[in-house]
Amino acid sequence: MNQTLAATVLVVIAIILVEVQRLGVGKDLFIGAVRSFIQLMAVGYVLQYIFNLEKLPYQILLLLIMVVIASFTAKGRAKELPGAFFISFIAILTGATFTLGLMLLLRLISTEPNYLIPLGGMVIGNTMNGTALVLMRVSEGMKDKRNEIEALLALGASPRYASSRVLKSSVRAALLPFINTMKIVGLIQLPGAMTGMMIAGASPIEATRVQIMVMYMISASVTMGTMIASLLSYRAFFN
Repeated sequence: MNQTLAATVLVVIAIILVEVQRLGVGKDLFIGAVRSFIQLMAVGYVLQYIFNLEKLPYQILLLLIMVVIASFTAKGRAKELPGAFFISFIAILTGATFTLGLMLLLRLISTEPNYLIPLGGMVIGNTMNGTALVLMRVSEGMKDKRNEIEALLALGASPRYASSRVLKSSVRAALLPFINTMKIVGLIQLPGAMTGMMIAGASPIEATRVQIMVMYMISASVTMGTMIASLLSYRAFFN
């Protein structure tokens, strides 16, 4: 705890710098620092409790709570889209469940809480980002391409066909950030799972093996989640 409190000096320095430059984000930075401290400490105690229980149903419950929170977060980035929470929930839940379920079925990951919960959190978090981005892109694209879509509908095209260009470009835009991350992973920065394992004492080779698996899990979940989100979201514009 002393180390954690000592690290707050860095946040104080950051706040002083933005205040001196009058950037107007000093209050937000302070609130962000306080919230991150409280949230992480609370999560730490919850995880410790669940780790001590070592019961799979509690782990699944925690992952479901993560999915719900992620869905609300994604909804907040696409406020103008009707049913954004439901769409996000289905997309994130499906992508994460399929990926984690397959890995468990193949016995590539363990049901131990120190494996399942962190891996699930990374998969859910990245799928949330992809889902939120695709929802925003679809909302913007359907408005920008309204005349083109209406013209296709007038010619007898189905709503899905008329929206296909918007949907494809939205999914592509949502996947590109993660694809770019995959291209440079390990070259510019060491990813979270790998760093955490090495700090905990794991060998670099073992940490690398796990990180590769994590990247592939995320790629599958994000791809599935964004595609599902795009296919569900366009329907809201044809009620």
